[in-house]
Amino acid sequence: MIFHSPWVLFFLVLIPFLFFIGLKRGHHPRILFGVGIPKIHQNKIRADTIQLLLKLSALTLLIVALARPQSPSKIQERKLSGVDIVVLLDVSLSMLIQDMGRGTRMDIAKETIEQFLVGRTSDRVGLVVFSGEPLTLAPPTLDYGLVLQQLRLVQPGKGGMRDGTAIGDGLSLAVQRLHNSTAKSKVIVLLTDGDSNVGKVPPLNGGELAQGFGIKVYTIAAGTEGTVEQPLPQTNALGQTFYVKVRKENTLNTQLLEQISEMTKGKFYRVQDEKTLRRVFDEIDRLERSAVTQRERTLYEELFEPLALVALALLVLERLLALVIWRQWS
Repeated sequence: MIFHSPWVLFFLVLIPFLFFIGLKRGHHPRILFGVGIPKIHQNKIRADTIQLLLKLSALTLLIVALARPQSPSKIQERKLSGVDIVVLLDVSLSMLIQDMGRGTRMDIAKETIEQFLVGRTSDRVGLVVFSGEPLTLAPPTLDYGLVLQQLRLVQPGKGGMRDGTAIGDGLSLAVQRLHNSTAKSKVIVLLTDGDSNVGKVPPLNGGELAQGFGIKVYTIAAGTEGTVEQPLPQTNALGQTFYVKVRKENTLNTQLLEQISEMTKGKFYRVQDEKTLRRVFDEIDRLERSAVTQRERTLYEELFEPLALVALALLVLERLLALVIWRQWS
């Protein structure tokens, strides 16, 4: 609680003086309390003392009320210049290759994207995955818990999606998730570890589609090129799935990814290890973050009215006692 006019409270120092002055000038008859109690235990209180206490109590409350006690409450107004982001993640079987650090490409990608999501506060984020076909796991939303939940469930070779790398189809679906967005900035973060080899939409057409809707595409080429050991799922006689590592040639079409990022005013990144991937997402996080304009307003609730009403009630009580009980007409 604060006071709008705290200087008024200095008048409270007069209350003790008025009390002592009132006691000296009092001349009204005594009132006896405790009817039926032996006289030795009766308390004698002067009527003028009661009147004086009532008047001074009312005056004290009026002084406090005149100082205008207030209860402040702050309201924060936030104006967001939002960013809508779709993370487009390659979930082909090659993402099971372990060549970027302590885990598979997919493990490292998921951990990095999770840190990226945890750092957002005001931007809508969606998740689209693709291999031989694309699938939306979460539309752009502020429910980061939902996006994280879907991200943690992602596993290459699972979910009934056919294998392959359909970059163009993935881009087209990500664009569909953003084309109706009214955000100031619309972004797709495309992470893949291979060259486009299947799909109905050519990758450059997907890039042109993003360009037409003003969507920036940040492309990330992850993993090493050349001969790698890729786990492939096999099923035994009991229906159990296990993985067998096979040697294969891993190719990346970095030129294609660069073209897509350039035509959409995004940026291309080449990543071969976990540390670099984290730096890339940190940079994208800095480049694509909502501008937040924050303004604080303070509202004040006036508290003087109850004090004034109580003061008025005390004055009315004093007059009623004086007129009805003590028969004082002046």
